[in-house]
Amino acid sequence: MRLVVGALRFGRIVQGTDKQWQFAEGGHRPVYGRLGGMKIQNEHRTCGRNRTHTPGFTLIELLVVIAIIAILAALLLPALSRAQLKARSISSLNNLRQLGLGLRLYHDDQEGRFPGHSLPAVAGEARVRWADLIFPYMQTVRAYLSPALSAEEKQFMIKPFAHTAPGGVETPGVTQYYGGYGYNYQYLGNTRQPGGVAPFHASDASIGRPDQTVVLGDTKGTRQGSGSSPYGVGGSGVYVLDPPLGSVALGSHGSRKSNATPGAGNAYYEGGSDYSELHRATPSDRNGGRVNLVMVDGHARAMRPDELDGKNPRGDGQPNNAWWNGRGDAEVR
Repeated sequence: MRLVVGALRFGRIVQGTDKQWQFAEGGHRPVYGRLGGMKIQNEHRTCGRNRTHTPGFTLIELLVVIAIIAILAALLLPALSRAQLKARSISSLNNLRQLGLGLRLYHDDQEGRFPGHSLPAVAGEARVRWADLIFPYMQTVRAYLSPALSAEEKQFMIKPFAHTAPGGVETPGVTQYYGGYGYNYQYLGNTRQPGGVAPFHASDASIGRPDQTVVLGDTKGTRQGSGSSPYGVGGSGVYVLDPPLGSVALGSHGSRKSNATPGAGNAYYEGGSDYSELHRATPSDRNGGRVNLVMVDGHARAMRPDELDGKNPRGDGQPNNAWWNGRGDAEVR
């Protein structure tokens, strides 16, 4: 009987006879056994909860799951990146449409003349450029800054709005910036005046193909004539665009970098001669390999750089100014 009493410390008698007893502890997994001639039912209690065995993952199963997740991520991340690039490109095209509208309103207010790319510098004042001139007509600041500019590009590619930098002083939190878009200054508005020549402003009469004449588009500026310099170094040409060949008979007859005569030394914003890409304010294909543009008629589009420069892959591959000169004519400059 002492054996039975000892067993009661771990369980309680639920039924039995003189020869057989059954011990149980409510709410737990029973363990059966015999003590002498008695059958007992007993179990362990663990903090008032059942101790159950739950099957887990093996190491191999975990590795397989991790591998599947890695493969899915490798497939989805490029698609996500492309979607983000496409969204930025669409946003940039919308910006250009708005800027095209602002420029058109300026043009209408100026008796059909297009703005100059930049006004002469005034000591102690911020430089006034095309963005400042059309700002009263399109005051959405974010429209003037390309969403596709990288952090590295922004080191060179932005300029301050003159009205937010009084006295030419840029103040954090006050000064606002524009950048990433350049103006077709050689054929629409070049205000350089070497030798006292009058500023050039195009009028509607000189634009025979408004649907095929670039007004604004993605630019990366110039390399200041040096192959060791990045595009846009020193802010050079980051608000203008040069055609693939310097203007000659039309527009401002060259870039007017050094004088008012077209040809060598005046092909591009930083001078140079035809095909000297180191001097050219070059279109940027930062939108998935394409240059975003807005035309004189106000419609925006994206083009490959070679298409914009008139390089026909089935022809001689030589550039022309058909998309720049206002005529849509590949034979004139």
